[in-house]
Amino acid sequence: MTAVNAASTATGDPDTVRVTPSAPPPPDDSPTRSLDAGASSAAEDRGRVDVADQVVQKIALGALEETDGVGGTTGTVGRMLGRDESAGRPRVDATVSGHTARIDARISVAYPSPVASVCDRARAHVVRQVEALTGLSVARVDVTVTALTTPGSARPAGRELE
Repeated sequence: MTAVNAASTATGDPDTVRVTPSAPPPPDDSPTRSLDAGASSAAEDRGRVDVADQVVQKIALGALEETDGVGGTTGTVGRMLGRDESAGRPRVDATVSGHTARIDARISVAYPSPVASVCDRARAHVVRQVEALTGLSVARVDVTVTALTTPGSARPAGRELE
């Protein structure tokens, strides 16, 4: 039998081995740990973070909804039923490749807001938010304006019941 920290049991059977665990190391009560001067603290050395396309989509959607003059879109059926474009939410598609994101947004713009400046503000806000919250670089934000909306422009989708 090899030498281990073991003892015979109370029955005296030498084939039955009881191993006594060693005491755990004392806890480290220091609030911070210092790194060795030669140790690298680069993000690449700590692991990898992957950001899903859907995460970028939700961040971009939130940024668009925070931008003045930007409204949502409805699908073709919604427009045929007379639904107001601004009642919907902007539509966003995002593609993440490596450390870069590409975003496509479909919005409506409130009339009489200048379309170009609303799109520029929306694009800049989306880029700021996505880069700040994910660490990704935004290569491109394509904005498609699907409609101009005016307050009270929605036609009723049907008659009201009393």
